[in-house]
Amino acid sequence: MNITKTEKNKITINKNMEIIKIFVENFLQAEATASEAFVKPNLEDYNQKLEQMNSFCVTELQNNFGMIPLTELWDADLYEEWQDAPAINPRDIYKISHYADEKYGDVYVVYTSLSNPDGIIFLYGECLFIANINNEFKIIKRYVFGDETLKKRNFENGLGLADISFKTLQNPIAIERYMPPTHDKDGMEHYEKDI
Repeated sequence: MNITKTEKNKITINKNMEIIKIFVENFLQAEATASEAFVKPNLEDYNQKLEQMNSFCVTELQNNFGMIPLTELWDADLYEEWQDAPAINPRDIYKISHYADEKYGDVYVVYTSLSNPDGIIFLYGECLFIANINNEFKIIKRYVFGDETLKKRNFENGLGLADISFKTLQNPIAIERYMPPTHDKDGMEHYEKDI
């Protein structure tokens, strides 16, 4: 059976999307693990888990997900408050869009939920740009879904590398949708677009 060049390209694209999805799932699990360690009275363990989470990101994004390295413990009351807290869930992945960028080559934009989703309410939260940097996948940009006017939520004011953004990316090569953000009108509108 002969496979056409188009079919080969489609197989390669699907395989790459799966690799990116696994990379992001590993990052989101590292983020959830670091978040859990953040409220435990063990500085060394927390800082190691944060370092592991940061290893998925370019330097410009490290410590930019609501957690920073700690040099001393919080008040004991905080740890008592959180001692019986349930495990933190990794964020959900809604959609991955694959782009070809002039400078970074293949760039994947991954749309996720808010942190610690409850499995009941499905809302857009963030998106992450991933590219191959020095033969290693890295998160190179991060956007939060929201806006200052609170009229219509979208992705603004990204953190990370300055020379890539939604404006620099053109039409996507491929899009994979995994689950819709059904409780989010603006999120659903974005999710259904071919971007």
